[in-house]
Amino acid sequence: MLTGFYGDADIPMLMSDFGVAVAIAGYSPTVPLIGIVDYEGKDVLVSQGAGGVSGTDITVWIQTSTLPPNLRNKTLMTVDGKSMRIRDQNQQGDGALTKILCEVVK
Repeated sequence: MLTGFYGDADIPMLMSDFGVAVAIAGYSPTVPLIGIVDYEGKDVLVSQGAGGVSGTDITVWIQTSTLPPNLRNKTLMTVDGKSMRIRDQNQQGDGALTKILCEVVK
């Protein structure tokens, strides 16, 4: 039965199947960082005949224990060769995974 939570020891196997290389500016981990990228689409909102702008949120799921302590928003990072900036972050479920919301840096 899947509970929705991952133990810290289970995550490396998950990352090896779906993960991409991640680098965080100013951080030199002892093991390479791996993350799972997810592109979440947004719906277009229409109010009183005026439409909103549709976009895509880029999220990267990373094993919390591999992240630097005190990781701050606006930190630059590279995800699968693309330059990004952290917009927001929060730990998910039991805290073993952190979901990082990113924006592309051009």
